[in-house]
Amino acid sequence: MLTLENARTLLELYRRMALAAEAGEWDELAELVRQSGALRVAAAPALQPPSPDQAAEIEIVIKQILELDHGIRLHAEPALESTRKLLSSSVKGRAVRNAYSG
Repeated sequence: MLTLENARTLLELYRRMALAAEAGEWDELAELVRQSGALRVAAAPALQPPSPDQAAEIEIVIKQILELDHGIRLHAEPALESTRKLLSSSVKGRAVRNAYSG
């Protein structure tokens, strides 16, 4: 289950992810995404619900995580689109060379 401790750990990972995205550190960002995914999977089984106080605090942490996620996407999506275009032009170029070189 997503405990307050897990939520705080996840928040810290997202803070680090945001810094990595802002700095263009894509390898570091990818590793942090992997770590956060593993934590989310481990936190998924709900054995007992959190107390009302913990649930309220977890809600606050989740909102902070979502804000950070939005910022990460603002930095990462242009880089991903640029990579997609580069790969697409490379594939098209290879197809043209193959079509006319034979």
